[in-house]
Amino acid sequence: MLAVTGESWYSSVMLPIENFAKVCTVGLLLACPGRPSGGDTDGTTSGDSTTAPATDASTTTNPPTSTTTGTTEPTTTGDEIGPHEGPWEVVVDALPFPLADVHELTVGRREFNENFANRGVVEVLFDHEEETITVEIRKYALGDGHNVKNLDRLSLWAFALPGDPVPHPDPATDCTQDAWKDDCSIYAYYDGKAQPARIGMDFRVHLPTGYRGLLRVTTEDNITEDAHPRRGNVTVHDLCSSGEIALEAGVANVRMCRDLSPAPACPPADVQACATFPDGAWSPDCPCDPALYGQLRVGAAQPFAANIVLDVPDDAWTSATLRNDEVMRPHDCKPEITDCGPNCQLDDADEFAITAEFNHPSPAAVAGGGFQFMLASGACSKVPFIEPGAPWPPGQTPEEELRGHVVLCSGCL
Repeated sequence: MLAVTGESWYSSVMLPIENFAKVCTVGLLLACPGRPSGGDTDGTTSGDSTTAPATDASTTTNPPTSTTTGTTEPTTTGDEIGPHEGPWEVVVDALPFPLADVHELTVGRREFNENFANRGVVEVLFDHEEETITVEIRKYALGDGHNVKNLDRLSLWAFALPGDPVPHPDPATDCTQDAWKDDCSIYAYYDGKAQPARIGMDFRVHLPTGYRGLLRVTTEDNITEDAHPRRGNVTVHDLCSSGEIALEAGVANVRMCRDLSPAPACPPADVQACATFPDGAWSPDCPCDPALYGQLRVGAAQPFAANIVLDVPDDAWTSATLRNDEVMRPHDCKPEITDCGPNCQLDDADEFAITAEFNHPSPAAVAGGGFQFMLASGACSKVPFIEPGAPWPPGQTPEEELRGHVVLCSGCL
């Protein structure tokens, strides 16, 4: 089972899943660099959002493969209000990432002590054949030239520090030195009194294809400018392990790897033994204990309406729960499973909270086991958004679309 940490979104986003786990399972869950000193801000900070959001356009369906992109020039100058987006910058370049030692990784977080908020796009791409990690950042500002200047105070914070982040951790916990460390967190750090609300940082993290540890991703929207609501989208490509992904009114596109194992933390030899166990494939008595079954939670808490698309292989033993928690029913955001064929057992008695199990391996295997997915949007509502890097012409009205759609598919991303 996934551990719930202090920063975990689970308690606020997916609390109903705990009840689901109690009734739908049999003994398990179902369906960086140096920093300048001093500095202050524009006096505007933002904490956890408490009002219903709007959201940003979807993240790229096919993740980017280049490690750098060009600079987006500011569309305004002086004291005019407008966006500025810098280029992607490589801040960690193919650093050793020992798979035998690294078992947990966190990317992004909500604001803490008026700091450490990325408020941006997060991409995690499992595209390194070697055991290395590369981290790219892209800084952005909404507002006047003063906010653009404050971007110089924003930098990568990557430390294996238990508990809440602090401005100047013990250098021995710096994950950018020598080799990556276990349970390291990747955050944005602002070197000043308080992080301005109109600045933030996008992350793109490249990881080894062989990683089977826990991945946590958290991001927020930046809606301080009504005319330019910049949503925090999430893209995860070829994840083979468990994870927790929390967003607000953005778009999450998550593709699982094609050779997904029901128990990614179980040794490969034991996985093979379970698949051919004499008492029946994936019997509870096989070497991979049910506690090792994979779990992925992707969600937006109420009152946020997020679009979530999860692409899973069609031949893996999986169980899924898809929900929209909008209280005003009926509405137009019904969860959808696009590929529930002969090997799928669907329960859609509640059309706003459906469950399914795919490829149940044998009568000996527990019902509702395998790799478990829990997807939830907190609302169904129209969301205004602006694509990151989009221009901001005078009098512009943001685009708007209905969000809150939760979709599970195979081969769609």
